[in-house]
Amino acid sequence: MMDMWISFGEGFLLVFAINDPESFELLKGKHDRVIKGKHGVKCPILLVGNKQDLAEERKISTDDGKKLAESWGIDYIETSAKNNFNCKEAFERLAQKIAEIKTADGGDKKCSCNII
Repeated sequence: MMDMWISFGEGFLLVFAINDPESFELLKGKHDRVIKGKHGVKCPILLVGNKQDLAEERKISTDDGKKLAESWGIDYIETSAKNNFNCKEAFERLAQKIAEIKTADGGDKKCSCNII
């Protein structure tokens, strides 16, 4: 099912919990799966460190998130779903990147986003 979502998706949020190292480690596989599933089609991806409200339990530093995102050539943002911190901004940033690609390709600005 995920492969089908990837093939139809035009943008992806790769989300991990800043207090869960395992969720951070699983990102490489998810990133690779998106890249493979898109078959070279340019597709925006945003790395999201969630649970920013649990800073005292943080196991993954902001710098580690930024470094991983930079190594993949994508943006990084931290959010808190609990406090609704930067959630809207994450989706808006991804939607804007999708719209930019679609406009540059001569298409319309309608887009779809997937969370994996």
